Amino acid sequence: MKMTARLRTLSALLIGTVFPLSGIAQMGPPVPAGKTVFAGEFLAVFQEDTDLDAGGEVGIDRLGFEFGAVRGLEGGNSIGGTISYTLVDYSFSDVPALGGFSPWDEIDQWQVALQYRYAIDRESSIFLMPSVTSSGESGVSLSDSIEFGAIFGYTKTFSRELTLGFGGGGFFGLEDSSGFPVIFVYWQMSENWRMSNPFRPGPSGPAGLELVYTGLGDWEIGFGGGYRVNRFALDDAGPAPDGFGQNEGAAVFVRASREFQTGGSLDLYVGTVVGGELELEDNDGRLVARTDYDPSILFALAYTHRW
Repeated sequence: MKMTARLRTLSALLIGTVFPLSGIAQMGPPVPAGKTVFAGEFLAVFQEDTDLDAGGEVGIDRLGFEFGAVRGLEGGNSIGGTISYTLVDYSFSDVPALGGFSPWDEIDQWQVALQYRYAIDRESSIFLMPSVTSSGESGVSLSDSIEFGAIFGYTKTFSRELTLGFGGGGFFGLEDSSGFPVIFVYWQMSENWRMSNPFRPGPSGPAGLELVYTGLGDWEIGFGGGYRVNRFALDDAGPAPDGFGQNEGAAVFVRASREFQTGGSLDLYVGTVVGGELELEDNDGRLVARTDYDPSILFALAYTHRW
């Protein structure tokens, strides 16, 4: 198994899909003891076809569903969990470096995650979020597509306007391991402006940093980005049988969101991916092919309902 160290320069929180309630568990006020908060989420991301540096084109669409719950415990503690599924559809065309073959097409991603928050006092808390993810093409065995990981961290509330935190994460599986630092920020800079991690579902996942304007009544506008790495196992066909694929890049976006009194929220995104890179590896994790891809416009739609 090879080892890599991936430094998340944009305060990355998680690799992959995680929990619409994670912001409540880590940055917000504690869930009252005995109360359970539920949430369901839908996310669709459409990334238009773009040129590969090695020749050819790729388009990427993503559909995801998620359900989770957090229960408040005594002393400001809480425990929760989530289950999610994401379908990532890659559309390759005219890829000469791979003999014209598509290295992969549809990727299925399942994840089960837990989270525990322990309140040290009224201002400080620590948390742990372990997860198990299966990510691969249809027909790949569970043992070949499993990735284990965990995020841990510490947060401190200095005032109603400022909460800061730090931590780290590590993931292993899919013939690869990674570790990275985590930074948490909630800063109410003025009445209508704040800076925070974008815990809402979006094209970068719950990761990165965002500047938000809230002076538009029922709507808010966010400007942000986050780095994302998706790694997955491949089936026994194609140019790298039983190998691995990887897609990484920084998603930069503008977000418009509206909260509804019924408990729902709608998020609309337009953005792009910069520094996009695809990798193809054999079944021992050795590099077969690598290519960058050009920025292209992306659109995303997310709906979350809490009760």
